[in-house]
Amino acid sequence: MLTILCCVLIGVTCLLLWAARLSAPAWRHGAVWIAEGTEADLAQLFMFISSRQLLRYTVAAAVLIASVCLYMHVPLPLVVLLCTLVLAAPRLGTTVLLQKRRKQVIAQLPDALQLWGGLLRSGQGMMSAVSQLTSRQPDPLGAELRLVLSEYRLGVPIDRAMHSLQARFGTSDLRMLSTLLRAHRELGGNLAEAMERLAATLRSRLAMEARVQSLTAQGRLQGVVVGLLPILLAFVLCFMEPAAMRALFSTPPGLACIAAIFALETTGFVLIRRIVRIDT
Repeated sequence: MLTILCCVLIGVTCLLLWAARLSAPAWRHGAVWIAEGTEADLAQLFMFISSRQLLRYTVAAAVLIASVCLYMHVPLPLVVLLCTLVLAAPRLGTTVLLQKRRKQVIAQLPDALQLWGGLLRSGQGMMSAVSQLTSRQPDPLGAELRLVLSEYRLGVPIDRAMHSLQARFGTSDLRMLSTLLRAHRELGGNLAEAMERLAATLRSRLAMEARVQSLTAQGRLQGVVVGLLPILLAFVLCFMEPAAMRALFSTPPGLACIAAIFALETTGFVLIRRIVRIDT
């Protein structure tokens, strides 16, 4: 076992060293989903790491996890599952961080629009109002507005700079703001009053979404518990009853049971998500 493990480690190390010498197009072609897309998402979070380094660290972590699991005599299907989760962890982690950042920006947006409208109502110009708004907003919205302000100072119209922000996050709240700024640039009007009305609309929408989240919290928690319980139970039984669990992973009836469990788990997860998801 140790000889096989050492050979696997040496082979993976050589593979990593060979992959590091590949050209950038060939590397991107082989790691689009795991590395390149994750690199772009991390750039939106102002975290800059190359796809080569990201994929190299991810594969090294997967090899380490596989080595530890094989040394502890963990069943091979669980080893494959853990390695798959480790390989997908950067992508999943950046997706979660982006969703969290998106929610924080949306939560800060009504107060920012209220302040923006107040600054415009007090007689300040667009440049001065955006500059003061940027300095008074905490992150993450403050960091995004500083990027918008930098584009605005370089000569980009404020509505186009805000449209770039909306394109990065893809939320309807920022889409309404960019549409409002574009309409004001083309048609004119009382921008301060429009900002305050949009802030009130977004604030009422956030209150409704918070109420929906509170009403569906129990169902979402039940979905998580029901989904993770069989996996955790199987992992514990692999150490408590290894002989009984070995039949589950090495016989055709056992593999059929695993396939049925996986299908039922996926179906239950999808159904619970559809039940508790309410569009506001």
